[in-house]
Amino acid sequence: MMAALEVTLRTQGEIWFASREVGRLADTEPYFLNTALYYAFGFASGRYVDRLFEPTYLDDTDGVSEELYVTPATPSDSTGSGLANRITSTYNTSSDDYATINYSAQDDPDAKQNLPTYGRRRVLGHGNELTCYLLGRGLSTSELESRVPGYIRLGKKRGKARVETEPLDVSQDTGEFDLGHPIGAYDTDLTPVGNLVTKRMRPTPLVMQASYDGAYVELGPTNLDGKNGVQLPADATFLKTKR
Repeated sequence: MMAALEVTLRTQGEIWFASREVGRLADTEPYFLNTALYYAFGFASGRYVDRLFEPTYLDDTDGVSEELYVTPATPSDSTGSGLANRITSTYNTSSDDYATINYSAQDDPDAKQNLPTYGRRRVLGHGNELTCYLLGRGLSTSELESRVPGYIRLGKKRGKARVETEPLDVSQDTGEFDLGHPIGAYDTDLTPVGNLVTKRMRPTPLVMQASYDGAYVELGPTNLDGKNGVQLPADATFLKTKR
C-alpha cells in the first residue's frame, strides 16, 4: 500500500538561505531541498547543540526514510510564475561575532582600519508558491495527511510557509519513464538513460530531468484525461545510495 500527496508551500514572509554566493551577493534560489524539508515537516530532528559540525542526515532520518519520501520543492509551474515576490536588499553591519576582544588603544590591530560588513541579499518574500510530493509506504491517505503540519518554518531566519495538501492516486509500472519532478541525486539506485539535466545545490545536487528504465510510480488526480501523471522512481528514498 502506498499513499501520495501533492504538497503546496506558500511563503508567509521572508525565507532566506544562501543557495549561491556571487561576490557580495547571497542569493536564495527557489528550491527547498529535501535535506531541509524532512526537518521542517517534523519527520526528523537533529541535535539541539552541534559541537561536531558534521551532517547527520542519515542518522536523523533512519527511522522514517523507508516509510516517507519527500521530494525537493520547486516553483509550482515550469514557467516559475509561482514566484510572485523576491526581495533584494543591501546591508552594512558590524560583525556578529559571539565575542569581541577589547584591546587597549595601543595594542588594537584594527585601530587604523575601517572594516564594515556589507553586501546584498536576495530572498524569497511573501506569496511565493512551491510544490513537492510526499510518498507514504504502508500508510493510508488519511494517515499520511495526519503527519503533515499546517505550517512549517524554513531558512536561516526560520521564515514561515503555509502547507496545503491534495491526495493523489498512485499506480505502479515498469519500463521507460521520464522524471516528472526533481529528486535528489542520491535518492534512487536507477541510472539515467538519457535527457539528464542536473543542478548543483548544497548539500546535494538535484536531478531536474532525466529518462529512466525501471520500476516507477505515477501520481495524479483521479481523472487525468489521458495525460501522464508525475512519474518518480519506485525506489525513491532519501539519500538511498548513501545508506
